[in-house]
Amino acid sequence: MKKLGIIGGMGPESTLLYYKEIAEQFQKRETHGFFPELTIETVNMYKMLGYCLDGDYENLAGYLSQAVHNAESAGADFIILASNTPHVVFETLQAKASVPMLSIVEPVFHAVREQRLKKIAWLGTAFTMEQSYFKKIFTENDITVIVPTKKEREFIDQTIARELEFGIVKEESKKEIDQIIHRMISEESIDGIILGCTELPLMYADTILPVPCFDTMKYHINGIVDYMLRESNSDAGN
Repeated sequence: MKKLGIIGGMGPESTLLYYKEIAEQFQKRETHGFFPELTIETVNMYKMLGYCLDGDYENLAGYLSQAVHNAESAGADFIILASNTPHVVFETLQAKASVPMLSIVEPVFHAVREQRLKKIAWLGTAFTMEQSYFKKIFTENDITVIVPTKKEREFIDQTIARELEFGIVKEESKKEIDQIIHRMISEESIDGIILGCTELPLMYADTILPVPCFDTMKYHINGIVDYMLRESNSDAGN
């Protein structure tokens, strides 16, 4: 069984969801009664965000590389970042790591492409909405990624930072974000939405939207469990 290393704490609510959902999905799909083996290395969310906001990607990569190393030392056979934001240095971290790392962006891209969508909205922290890294794989494959207006981005960012990061879901905040989504559908002609923050599913867990909605955490977790079971079966066959 491959041991998973989770770099978490960015924020704590999503780290809890990763652990819970991976364990539950593993039990549903694994017929031998095993729970997944994993280790969680928690980093300081505010330190990570400080590097991001300062554009200090060198120190961000150094800080997270130490977390990756700690997870490797704890026996992790592969590693994930339990947040969208730090993926801005994913390629640097993967190059320095001695074990595979699974991206949060790639599985949601494949899901969007399978539905043949051409214009999608990315909702998340202000940082992820404004960074080209998260759009790169889509634009390289002729899928347009757009983001809300500056004022809308600020509102979504503050809702995430002040409410969702602490597990707080306010109906009035959800209604405001709903209005943003409906405006983008009517004015920007988007045909899909990416929930590009691992806390946004807390708000949209039971909501049906007018266009397909892609939860990056959900597709990330699917890929993680697929990898663990595939590698487990591969080991058993050797």
